[in-house]
Amino acid sequence: MSILKIENLVCGYNPKKPVLKDLSFSVDEGQFVGIVGPNGSGKTTLLRAIIGLLSRDAGSIVIGHHRIENLDRRELARRVAFVPQLMEPVDGFTVEELVLLGRTPYFNRFSFENEDDHDAAAWAIEELKLGDLKDRPTTDLSGGEFQRVAIARALAQEPRILLLDEPTSHLDIRFQVNICKLLRKLRSHRSIIATFHDLNLASRFCSKLILLKNGEMIASGKPDEVVTPQNIWKAYRIKVSVRNNPRTKKAKYVLLP
Repeated sequence: MSILKIENLVCGYNPKKPVLKDLSFSVDEGQFVGIVGPNGSGKTTLLRAIIGLLSRDAGSIVIGHHRIENLDRRELARRVAFVPQLMEPVDGFTVEELVLLGRTPYFNRFSFENEDDHDAAAWAIEELKLGDLKDRPTTDLSGGEFQRVAIARALAQEPRILLLDEPTSHLDIRFQVNICKLLRKLRSHRSIIATFHDLNLASRFCSKLILLKNGEMIASGKPDEVVTPQNIWKAYRIKVSVRNNPRTKKAKYVLLP
């Protein structure tokens, strides 16, 4: 069943020079979708459009059975959560307190957290294995630890769609793999859409890839359908060879010349 449907999307920061041009695709429940492409291809712009931070010049975005323009900010935040690329630790907040901020879309005006909010935060902390860190100041965490906290805060929103902009950037290889394994596990509860620079990482963990260039779709489908020498040449203008992962038989490695 489709949880997100985008049709003929045109948007950007200047109506005369749209970043995304006539983009159409859908995301099914439980899919882990990777958005890949060179710098300036529109990956972050696409996420900002889905979360409602950018107005559309044309086309439609439908979440579940609702067009995005028919959802107010609170309703949209209950359905879609966003983890930006450059989220920073917040001075004066513990891990638990920051995760609780994910419950903001459920607060009434001048209200405080209730039992449901604390239960949702506790569940997110448990899912991300942050129990031993919940009382730590966020400023004392490593990059990999804080990335898990950022995802936990988004999970506490209980969204149907989780958006992440470059979730593995600025992390070493071990943390990159750990975060991707975590996201793959979390898709059993919701759909995941994340942008990646690393084609090998995206191919290894995502169930679907969307390859963009200059705001247009080059290819969409299973990783082995998208990550081909022909598609990589179209998007990046570089010749590569692509090999099957001998262990998984599914994921592929992009070998530079």
